[in-house]
Amino acid sequence: MKRQARRPVGGLQDRLGSLSAIRKARQKVKSERRPRTSPVRRASPRRAKSAPWLWPWVWARLQRAFEDDTPPSRREEPVPPAWRIHLALGILVILALIVVGRAAQLQLIAGDGYARVAEQQATTQSRVRAKRGAIKDRHGSELAITVDVDSVYAEPRRLGSDRSWLPKLATILNEKPTKLAKKLNSDRAFVFLKRRVDPATAEAVRALEVTGLATQPEPKRFYTNVSLASHVLGFSSTDGVGRAGIERALDDRLLGQVVETEGLRDALGRSVATEAYIPDRVLEGADVTLTIDKEIQHAAEEALKATVEKYHAKGAVAVVLEPKSGDLLALASYPTFNPNNLAGATNDQQLNRAISQVMEPGSTMKMVTIAAALEEKLIRPDQKIDCEGGKWKVGGRTIGDANHKYGELTVAEVMKVSSNICAAKIGLELGAERLHSWLYRFGFGEKTGIDLPGEVRGLIRPAANWRTIALANIAFGQGVSVTPLQVAQAASVIANDGVLVPPRILVSIEPKDGAAEVSPREPGERVLSAETAQAVRRMMIEVTEEGGTALTARVPGFSVAGKTGTAQKIDPVTKAYSHELYISSFVGFVPADRPEVAILVMIDEPKGAYYGGVVAGPAFREIAVAALAAREVFPEDRAAKEAFLTAHRAPLVLDEIKLGPNDLKGLNDGPALEGELSAEAQALLGLAPVEPEAAKEGVRAPGSGSKMPNFAGLGLHEVLNRSAEVRCDPVVEGTGRVVAQTPAPGAPLAPGDRCELRLAPRG
Repeated sequence: MKRQARRPVGGLQDRLGSLSAIRKARQKVKSERRPRTSPVRRASPRRAKSAPWLWPWVWARLQRAFEDDTPPSRREEPVPPAWRIHLALGILVILALIVVGRAAQLQLIAGDGYARVAEQQATTQSRVRAKRGAIKDRHGSELAITVDVDSVYAEPRRLGSDRSWLPKLATILNEKPTKLAKKLNSDRAFVFLKRRVDPATAEAVRALEVTGLATQPEPKRFYTNVSLASHVLGFSSTDGVGRAGIERALDDRLLGQVVETEGLRDALGRSVATEAYIPDRVLEGADVTLTIDKEIQHAAEEALKATVEKYHAKGAVAVVLEPKSGDLLALASYPTFNPNNLAGATNDQQLNRAISQVMEPGSTMKMVTIAAALEEKLIRPDQKIDCEGGKWKVGGRTIGDANHKYGELTVAEVMKVSSNICAAKIGLELGAERLHSWLYRFGFGEKTGIDLPGEVRGLIRPAANWRTIALANIAFGQGVSVTPLQVAQAASVIANDGVLVPPRILVSIEPKDGAAEVSPREPGERVLSAETAQAVRRMMIEVTEEGGTALTARVPGFSVAGKTGTAQKIDPVTKAYSHELYISSFVGFVPADRPEVAILVMIDEPKGAYYGGVVAGPAFREIAVAALAAREVFPEDRAAKEAFLTAHRAPLVLDEIKLGPNDLKGLNDGPALEGELSAEAQALLGLAPVEPEAAKEGVRAPGSGSKMPNFAGLGLHEVLNRSAEVRCDPVVEGTGRVVAQTPAPGAPLAPGDRCELRLAPRG
């Protein structure tokens, strides 16, 4: 439909002169000005093709709604239809609902999760593990400490593409380049390359000056005296968790607190701030003080090592107890291991034979059998018993007296010569029920309660199951299984006038931020009357006198009470008692009239000699001399004291009477304890390195011809005692421990010579 051209209003007024004509003309013009609806146009093929996803009708409606062909000069501002307004508002509402819904979903439903992710990306969580507390001996000497050592780490995201330094790093760390490359190619922000390296290695890594490659300190457990008391101390894992010994038994107290702290990090994962500070003393574990005496422990280990090497034995045990208090002064097991380096350490080396291995006690059980019969008033010390000429049949079996043909012996002589037949007769007199009860009274068949993991109780069958031959065998130490610590405890009962005091190894636990917790001594339990205990003690003294079975256990200047033991072992093949496998032992106490220490020495499967007095007696003597010297117990007579000191410093002579001079070898004239330390240990303890040749000289008896002792690491009190022994005039400078001395260890020393010693705090 063709539009008419717009006519000017002025032309209409000239043509029409009347008012009505003018009004009509104006109405017509107004009607023409109204917006006209454009005729419906069909979508062109091109437009339809460009919007194939719209229905044709919808597309036409949109064209009519949004297109206007009215010339601009004739257009008026159109009033939008209501549906268009509603459509726009609906779209806005929908968009608003979408935004609000998404915000609600992010904030209310998934907000916690996103907050955690954001926190993980922006913060670092680190566990602050305190240093483990120190373990000390009864005099405060540190046996186990924790030191900070460097660990090598890398931040792979910060490492550049140039890896030319990798072969050199592999050489420094003694690692394969392929192994290091695998770690460095990780997408992790942090990775350890090698933990707890020595200072030289850490310095070499830092010298490479590679961005993203550095070191950081980590705590490491260090056992200052290497293998000393390793079975008592145990060891801890790389992460500082106790795995054996005291380290395991008191792990929760030694470990201290573990605190998690938060910090901020940048986009590369580098820590830039820490939000918490915790003082070391709040975190550090408690210090533990043991009853162990380092010097006595050292002497026990050296005596065992030498004895095992001489007799090619399978293993050995030494236990040293203080009878009155029950304090365990030394507990040694051989073979041993180095807890600083567990690589290659076998289960056999780590086995604590004193509490975790059972054995048949052999003739050491006779002291219990005789004591029980005396207490029950069944025998008297001077009562004679027929030993049947060395052979006696019981229950279809024959009991012998080890190539001896004794007639009648008093009870005291039975103990002295260790007659199996007479001991069996005493056992039969007691009966199964009473002997079984007495074994338990002396502590057999039950754990001693020592604060060490792995203790076993041994095996004593019910008395109702004992046949006659079993009762006879048990009376002289066959047919029962006990631990070495139980045997030492039984000897302590006799040494302590019949009172059993349970052994203990813990003195105190000292937290860094609190009062020390002292381990109480358990009250003793009377097992025997004092009269019976003293009677048995007198019999045991005769064992180490002329005609006894343990002449080699005698200590110069003191009387020794003891009992030998030679127990046959079960052959693993025949399941019968072997004539080649034995356990040789000696248990006793010294001085016999006022016992200071009770000592057990047990040697497992010695080759050649196997009698307890021959094999274990000399080791007992060496340990006893060292223990008395460490406790400053010396003979009152001057000549006896000099003989005692000579024995203390002289080589241990094994079996001098029975083996002859050609078979004698020194056993314990080795270096002083401090001389056994590694260079790393000496550096940590602030000790001067000791020349091996000088350290081996030791200290001889007072008088002319003495040599300068090795004072390294000793305190002032020990310095004064050692100086008095060699009669030198000490000139001391500083406080703490000896770090330098003049003359050098081993130098000839005449009485009155000047000994210059420089002390410094332990660092």
